[in-house]
Amino acid sequence: MDPDVAASDELAENVARARSWLAGAARVTVLTGAGISTDSGIPDFRGPNGVWTKNPAAERTATLQHYLAEPATRRQAWQA
Repeated sequence: MDPDVAASDELAENVARARSWLAGAARVTVLTGAGISTDSGIPDFRGPNGVWTKNPAAERTATLQHYLAEPATRRQAWQA
């Protein structure tokens, strides 16, 4: 059998299996790595035009320590 055809058949079987699992799931969580959002046009945090690069104070406020220490930050998050 042609290796490309075999790979295509295997891919189709894997896609069908994944589709079946997803269809039967009550909830799905997808964990991805860095960069998936930038390919979608969502700005990154650390790149040359990143949110934290342009506004270093924003990075300091995006920590657990800041969240726990600042009641106003927690209130803002709860209202979102």
